[in-house]
Amino acid sequence: MAEAIHTEIWKPPRLVAGTGDIYQTGISKSHEREENALNGKIGNQLEYRKIVSKTNKPGSNVFRSVEWAADGTSLVAVTEDNFIRTFIVPPDLLTSSTPHFLLPYSITPTPTTPFTTSLYPFFTLSDPSTTQILTSTHSQPIHLRNLLYPHITASYPLIHPTTEKYLTPHSLLWTTTATHFLAGTDSQIHLFDVSRYNSGPIETFTTGKKRKPNKNSRGISNFFSSTTLQSTTNDSNTRSIISTLSLDHQNNNLAAGTFSRRVLLYSSPYQDGVLTNIINLNDTKTHRQFRNFPREIRGNGITDVLFTENGNHLVVAERRSNVVFMYDLRYPGEVWSVLVGRNADTNQRLGVSYCASYGAGDGKMNNVVVAGGTDGIVRIWKPFGGYKEEEEGYLKPEERFVAARDPVTAVAVHPYGEVLATSSGQRKNVNLQEDTDTDSDSDSEEEEEEEEEEKKEAVAELKRSWASDVESELNASDSDEDIDNAGGAVKLSDDGVWDNGVRVWAL
Repeated sequence: MAEAIHTEIWKPPRLVAGTGDIYQTGISKSHEREENALNGKIGNQLEYRKIVSKTNKPGSNVFRSVEWAADGTSLVAVTEDNFIRTFIVPPDLLTSSTPHFLLPYSITPTPTTPFTTSLYPFFTLSDPSTTQILTSTHSQPIHLRNLLYPHITASYPLIHPTTEKYLTPHSLLWTTTATHFLAGTDSQIHLFDVSRYNSGPIETFTTGKKRKPNKNSRGISNFFSSTTLQSTTNDSNTRSIISTLSLDHQNNNLAAGTFSRRVLLYSSPYQDGVLTNIINLNDTKTHRQFRNFPREIRGNGITDVLFTENGNHLVVAERRSNVVFMYDLRYPGEVWSVLVGRNADTNQRLGVSYCASYGAGDGKMNNVVVAGGTDGIVRIWKPFGGYKEEEEGYLKPEERFVAARDPVTAVAVHPYGEVLATSSGQRKNVNLQEDTDTDSDSDSEEEEEEEEEEKKEAVAELKRSWASDVESELNASDSDEDIDNAGGAVKLSDDGVWDNGVRVWAL
C-alpha cells in the first residue's frame, strides 16, 4: 500500500497571497473591479483604459494558466478575456501575518486567447529586455511580447507555403540557450532563430506523411538531418497536432507529445536530431505489466510531457484522464508507474508540474509530481518513494489540499520549491453574483426579498469562510475508498459561483 499522509510532519499549505474576488464574476464586471482596485493606472503608470478597453465578451474570466518567472519574482497568468497579466509578488510574501492582495503590475493584450505561450527562460525583473514571452494566437504570426511595457518586440510568421494561411502552433518552447525556439503545429515542428525578426522558421520538420508509408520500408526519416534510423514500427509516421514540447536540459533530448496519444523522442535538436523512440499510449503492450489496468483511465490526447531532473524518466499527462503516466526512458516500451487519483476527466486543460524540490523544513520532498483536479484539489505524488510489488505500479497521492472551488487549471512551484501558485476557473452559464428575475411562488413580495437576501448572504458566507476552508487539512481516509471522495465536503453544488483567480501558498 502507498504510504499514508504523514500528518505529524506535513502541514497543509498556508495561503499567503491571492487575487480575491476581483475576477470571480463575468469578464466585463471583472474589468470594472480591476480598474477600481488599480485606481485607473496599471503598475507601470499606463492608463488602464488605454490597455483594457470595454468589452461585451460573455462568460467568466477563467484563469487558464499561471507560471513563475525564472527569477521567482513574478507570476504570469493567461486569462479568458484575451490578456496576459503579470503579478509581482511582494518581498514580504512569507513573513506577512495576513495574505497579500495581488494586483497586476502590467496587462498585455492579445488579439484572441493564446493557444499557447512560452516565458523567456532567463526572465529577470530588473532587466526589462528579458521580461518577454512568446505567444501563439489564431491567424497571427508568433509574437515576442514584452510584459512590463506591453508591446510586440518581434514577429515570426508561420505560413503554409501553398494555402498561404497562418499556421497556429499548439506548443512553443525555448531552447536551453534561448537563441532559438520550437513551435509545434499539425504534424510539424518548426525551428526559429530568435534574432531573425519578421522571418519564418529556419527549418521545418515533418513527423508524418499524408500517405501511409510503404509496408516494406524500414527507414525512418531523420528529424533534423538527411540520415536515417532503422526501425520496424509503423508509428514512425505520426500525423497529429504537436500539443506539447519538452527539453531535457542535461543532454538536450526533445520530447513531443501529440493529440494522437503518442510521444516522439528525439536526440538533441542542436546536433543530429534523430528520432530515437516513440511511446504509444494506444498500444496495450505498454500496459502489460498492469494486470488490472482499467479502461477508464484512457485519455484523449497528451497535454503535458515533462522530463525528470536526471532525464531518465518522463511524466505524461492527458486530457480526459484521471491518471498521470511515468515512463523510464531506458525501457520506454512499458509504463513505469501510474499516478492515480488526479481527477481530470475534462477537455479543459489542467496543467501538471514536476519539481525537483517541494516544501520546506521537515516536510520537504524531492522529485514530486503536482497536479490540480476538477474538484479544486491539488495532489502531490512521490513517484520515487517506492511501492510494494503487489501494487502493480499504481501510486496514490502522498498529500492533497483544497485550492479552489472550481477546477485548478495550473500549478506552478517556485524555483526555490517553498512556494506554490495555483490558478483556477471554469466556464459557467449561471452566476448568482448577478441579479436575476425570480419566479418564486411565495405568497408575498417580502418572502421573495427575504429569499434573495438569504441567497446573497449564503454567497457572502462562502466567501468569508474561504480563508479558513483552504487552510484546513484534508485528513487521509483509513478506508479503501477513492481518495477523490475526500474533497466532497468542500465542493460546491451547481450554484453558479465562479472561482477564477490566482492564489499563492507557502509550503
